[in-house]
Amino acid sequence: METPFVVTAIPCLNEERTIERCLKSLIKQDYPADSHAIHVIDGGSTDSTLNIVENMMAYSDENNGPKIHLLNNPEKYSPQARNLSLEACPEKCEFIFEMSAHAWVAKDHLRLRINDLIEIEDEIEGKVGGVGCRVSAAEEEIKFAGRSIEAALTNRLGAGGGQFARFVGRAPSKIPPFTLYRKEAVESIGGWDPYFRTTQDSDLNLRLNQAGWPTWRSDVSCVQQVKRKSVRSWIRFGHRYGFWRMQHLKRSPSRLNIAEFAPWIGVIATIILILLGIEYWWILAALYAISIISSGVIETIQRRDLTLVIGVPMMLMILHTTFSIGLLDGILRKPR
Repeated sequence: METPFVVTAIPCLNEERTIERCLKSLIKQDYPADSHAIHVIDGGSTDSTLNIVENMMAYSDENNGPKIHLLNNPEKYSPQARNLSLEACPEKCEFIFEMSAHAWVAKDHLRLRINDLIEIEDEIEGKVGGVGCRVSAAEEEIKFAGRSIEAALTNRLGAGGGQFARFVGRAPSKIPPFTLYRKEAVESIGGWDPYFRTTQDSDLNLRLNQAGWPTWRSDVSCVQQVKRKSVRSWIRFGHRYGFWRMQHLKRSPSRLNIAEFAPWIGVIATIILILLGIEYWWILAALYAISIISSGVIETIQRRDLTLVIGVPMMLMILHTTFSIGLLDGILRKPR
């Protein structure tokens, strides 16, 4: 049987710190190089990113690796970048691997992922739109803020039920991260929606599901990713995802998850109790404090890091606050 052709698409903007490691991990794949191409779609980098990419293009050629193509993305954002890659895919391309410039993979990643997707299709006796994988922390030394953010991301009170879920096995999923897509499926729904500057993959997967293309996730392999390491970047992350989450809800109200509005519900309920003169208004605040402190204790035990007793509750509180403000911002204004 002929080896399926796959294109790895990497949107990129000022990624001089991580792009070389990302590309080397893809160049060294044990998947046949003549059945793999890499698209680096640059949004106007002003650092040394482009020089590094050009060096990696030569390195890959010299080491019989996959062909690396450098594409220009004048719109800068990821959905436009992925659509440019989609347009540049050769006719023989069957799969598109969604990759990030600040992530890298093991040398058997593509082979395992493609074989796994084919196995799933044999199992369900039909084609799937794509299959995502687990996301793990980068194997590098990180400080207190970074460790706390990492733990909060995978916690159930953080983003643990979404793309950073610590799942086992394989199953259908509406939000599979770092998805290996069937090109046919993505083309059938018109690619990525350029309206969404972030969380555009969530919109894509929703439209795939609606069009009859199921999406899955599997733990057969994982992507290592450099995540946020500072409180400032964590604050921006929370607000941005809250804002764009509201844009998704405006277009698709059926995706409403009442749990995402829990902080606002709690604040409003507490204010009402105070205005009504109910003596035990503080119980709601106490329950919230107990829940995030308990999350800190759980992460401390699981990760054997005592600092997370303080770090996780702090990062969860920041996330809930900034995400909730982002939701409100998304109601009050449109994207600039």
